[in-house]
Amino acid sequence: MAEENEEETVELERMEIRGEIIRPNMTGVLPEQGGINDAAHLLQRVPGGNVNGLGPLSGIAQYRGLYGDRVNVDFKGMNYKPACTNQMDAPLSHVPAAMTSLLKVYRGIAPVSSGIETIGGAIVQETKRPEFNEDGTLLDWTGKFSAGFNSANDGWYGALYNGLTTENHRLHAYGSKEFGNDFRYPGGENTPTRHDREAAEVGYGFRYREHVFDLDFNYNHTRPTGTPALPMDIVLSEGGILTGSYEGKISDDINIKASYNYQDIRHTMDNFSLRQVAGATPMQRNQNRRLSTNYSDGFGYRLAIDFPLLSGTMTVGADGDNANHDALVTNPSNSAFFIQNFNGAERDRYGFFSEWVVSPVQDWTVELGARVNHIEMDSGTVSTSQTSNLALPAAARQRWQRIADNFNTQNRAKTDFNYDLTGVIRHNLTSELEVEVGFARKTRSPSYQERYLWAPFEATGGLADGYLYIGDLNLQPEKSYQGELGFTWRKGSLYFAPRAFYRYVDDYIQGVAAPDGDAKALAAGQNPKPLLQYANIDAILYGTDVEAGFRFMENWRVDGMISYVKGDRADADDNLYRIAPLNGLISLFYEDVKWKLGTEVVGYWRQGDVSKFNQEVKTSGYALWNIRGQAELYKGLQLGVGVENLLDKEYRVHLNGLNRAIDNIENGTAIGERLPGIGQNVYVTLNYEW
Repeated sequence: MAEENEEETVELERMEIRGEIIRPNMTGVLPEQGGINDAAHLLQRVPGGNVNGLGPLSGIAQYRGLYGDRVNVDFKGMNYKPACTNQMDAPLSHVPAAMTSLLKVYRGIAPVSSGIETIGGAIVQETKRPEFNEDGTLLDWTGKFSAGFNSANDGWYGALYNGLTTENHRLHAYGSKEFGNDFRYPGGENTPTRHDREAAEVGYGFRYREHVFDLDFNYNHTRPTGTPALPMDIVLSEGGILTGSYEGKISDDINIKASYNYQDIRHTMDNFSLRQVAGATPMQRNQNRRLSTNYSDGFGYRLAIDFPLLSGTMTVGADGDNANHDALVTNPSNSAFFIQNFNGAERDRYGFFSEWVVSPVQDWTVELGARVNHIEMDSGTVSTSQTSNLALPAAARQRWQRIADNFNTQNRAKTDFNYDLTGVIRHNLTSELEVEVGFARKTRSPSYQERYLWAPFEATGGLADGYLYIGDLNLQPEKSYQGELGFTWRKGSLYFAPRAFYRYVDDYIQGVAAPDGDAKALAAGQNPKPLLQYANIDAILYGTDVEAGFRFMENWRVDGMISYVKGDRADADDNLYRIAPLNGLISLFYEDVKWKLGTEVVGYWRQGDVSKFNQEVKTSGYALWNIRGQAELYKGLQLGVGVENLLDKEYRVHLNGLNRAIDNIENGTAIGERLPGIGQNVYVTLNYEW
């Protein structure tokens, strides 16, 4: 299946990917032709998957209408913690798609073993790692070089991977560099959408009989990169993840997996390096300059043991992680100005799980899972120079003081005890048709932004709706009850896999009108929209997603996918915010041994079921036509060429955020208007693998 992008990132579209079944209930998306910048956009190839676009490297994973912290992203056994309070460094953005060997998605109900909080699904991102030699070869060398160019933003990338292996040792290293200017569309340029990033990884593994030990260090360095859907852009995002893992056997029937990780990330953003600052005079623009410095560090661990039990396999385990967040907002033009956005915000999770997979009779499989999570959260005291800023009226200074004192004097230590339950039954009705029925109860505790956002800010985990928010220390965890029905039919070269789901979420967290008070009065002077406060509501999400395809006349292949989800408030007559409209893809390819050529059409229906409460803007539907080709020039050497958005259509992507950059006004995108998708893009890629 060919790859495509409807979001604001250009490089997303420049490779082909192919889906494959990894295990029941899991789909893999495989980058075949090099790399795209933001691996989150690979989700557009997964039934039910999509991405909330904030900028060229800041895609937030969405699955069946849930997104952000609700979707668990696993990388080498760890859950990446963004340092940015608006998820500019979202989990899937840490590793470029050029270095992603496989993106795996649990379709439907994710097992409890896949992560601590998987209320919105689970994704596994893998990087390439060499396999130990099995044929007695003394030393084996493998590698891959990939490079590409895009016309829509004059962007390019290059990546190099090398691996050395023996029977008992393996060593690998990779590095990548990506750069692009603001991308073009029929209305002009989307500014700022330039990007600049380097990434690297080194790893060593040792095998002794049935025991394998691995140690990896992954590093990401993002330079100035635009996020026009947010009030600031990336100036610097830098940090590393150290992971250690063990896999082996205690006995012939007992397997064990263990891992430990540590991450340390720093993130800086501002509103003046890549965009114009609001203000009619130089003095006003200086007053409105903002610089935000963010830090995140933490560690995580996981232990899982599986063993036979009653003709099945039982897995028991424990996992957990610790995360600390700090965020300070300053003004480079005024050294006295500061707002302590978050100070030592902690979120510690401790989980215990068990999972049993058994086939009680022929052609029947049952998966049962249970998990208990203990969540501890806390925050230090906060402060701001606004309490003594003589340039503010006395009433405003007093309001700042009162909301800071109110937060500091409250009990900020919170503890949640959550439990998850899953049950899935699969039955092979025939050798060609499988049916699956499942139920799950999943939970999620509030994020640190939702609980500890003490003053009116847009530090909202990337909501990008243009509202100011405040948190609520007394939020309750979300509780989701989900039902799933799916079929998989395979006959010869034909496959058809539809699924339907229904989910009721008790205590769903979203913004509601904030009560009158000091925070509301302060917000009125900053933003014409009403202040929102995170609160618990009830929500319903339901829909269907289908993937299908067939091969005919030996060399021709047709693949298609369609996804639909509807999100409603159960306690009010309104829709949920930022839900993808009905969308689909169909492709036709001719595949020979040495080359392939084809075309695809990607379509999005208009989205009229928008959140009235959030004043969400409706979007029109659109269809994009792409042409792609690939040829093997020499053994291991592949050339790819193609044109995306062949007709140079102008369109607005519903899941893109709203424009926050003054620079875009002259291109026809007003402040608060939905950001555009990219225009016509001609790409060339070159890959060599040995």
